[in-house]
Formats: sequence, C-alpha cells, structure tokens
Amino acid sequence: MLREVGSVANTGASLPQLVAATRLPKSSVHRYLEVLVQEGFLERDAQSGLYRLGARIVALAINEAPLLVLRARPHLERLRDRFDETVNLGVLSGDNIVYLDIVESPRTVRLAARIGDRDMVHSTALGKAIVADLPEAEVRSLLKRSGLPRRTANTITRAADFMTHLELVRAHGFALDDQENNVEGRCVAVAIPGPRVQYAISVSGITTRFPMSKTAEVAREIRQIVSELSDQSLPPIKPYS
Repeated sequence: MLREVGSVANTGASLPQLVAATRLPKSSVHRYLEVLVQEGFLERDAQSGLYRLGARIVALAINEAPLLVLRARPHLERLRDRFDETVNLGVLSGDNIVYLDIVESPRTVRLAARIGDRDMVHSTALGKAIVADLPEAEVRSLLKRSGLPRRTANTITRAADFMTHLELVRAHGFALDDQENNVEGRCVAVAIPGPRVQYAISVSGITTRFPMSKTAEVAREIRQIVSELSDQSLPPIKPYS
C-alpha cells in the first residue's frame, strides 16, 4: 500500500489520500493502517492525523538498499583507512537518519553508532547533507514534526537558522556537524545524488584529531567516492572558514 503512495511516504499521508491511492474501501484501509501502527511499521501523528513510516520499517528500507551497501563498503573502508576515523552510510527514513552501514575507526577513542540506529536530521552532517537537496516546504514540515531539540551547546535549535545553514551546505558542497550532535565530535557528509536524494556518506571523529582545517580535505575524498558511486561529476567543494 505504501508503495502506491511513495511520493507522500516521507512527509505523511491522510486516510483519504490512502483510500484514493489504494482504491480500497475506507473501512479496509483504516483496519490495515491500525494493524501497521500497532506493529510499529507506521506512526500516526496525533495532531495532524497523518500516517508516516514507523521505526520497524527501517528493516525493510535496509533490505531495499543491499546493492548500495555492498557497492559502497569497499569505498567506506578506503575512507576509514585514509583518515583512521569512523565512516557512515546513512539514509533518510521518515523524519530521521538511519545508519545503513558503519566502518569503525581503529582508534580506541572514536565516534561510532550502530547499524540501524536512528539520529536527528538537524544535528547531524548526514541529515543536513540529505535535506539540503529537498524542497524547502518538505524540510520545514519535517522540522515541525521532529522539532530541533538541543543535543549540545552548538546545536541549531531554530528552524529559520537551520534553513539558513542549509544554504551554506549547498554553497560549500558538503555538510558539517561541528560538535552539534556529540560534544567534542565533528563530522563531514556528502549526499549521494539520485532521482530523490536520500543517502549520504560521512566521516566522523573527535575534534582533537579532526580539526576544522581538515574538513575540506575529508569532504573532497568523500565527494570523490560519491562521484564514483553515482557515476556523476560533482563540482568542487568550498572550505568552511
């Protein structure tokens, strides 16, 4: 059923929309939706009444991306070996970032999530890189649903400031999380181009090993890999000052 309403799966769909898309009786659609909500595959917003993808759909999302994970893995390992820092492949699932693959840094002290973990869009480089290529109205709707909770003293917590920040992401060609999601953590990410941008690759490390002066170099390496994966040439990056 969700496949038939793929264009609204990320932003949410109302019961009438789903009835129209599936051409099933309203009572049947409502019954199916209630089961999916109970099982965690869907979530229903109490205020708007819209249905969105739930946490358990993540497993299905991962199963739909095995070729990307397999193809990207050698490149992620190459990035890890190049910088000795953790490398992540993430996807936008609903209103969150989900980690599809992670190649951990060999260092004892490192930043690393777990495959399947969810994270916020507004405080992560992966999230910023992906939503920078989405329509503004869609991003604002996402932020309204998820909020912009403070993770550290550096977290962007106002929607207007975040939208302005996305202009910088587009101008520089890569996204930066500068101690916004984890204290003493820094992360650089580049989105993978596609018909609809939903994946990104990032390199994350602690600030003592990953100074701002190194972010442009890391971004260039990620963009090279993204170009190889997508078979597209990307314009050069512009370092953050």
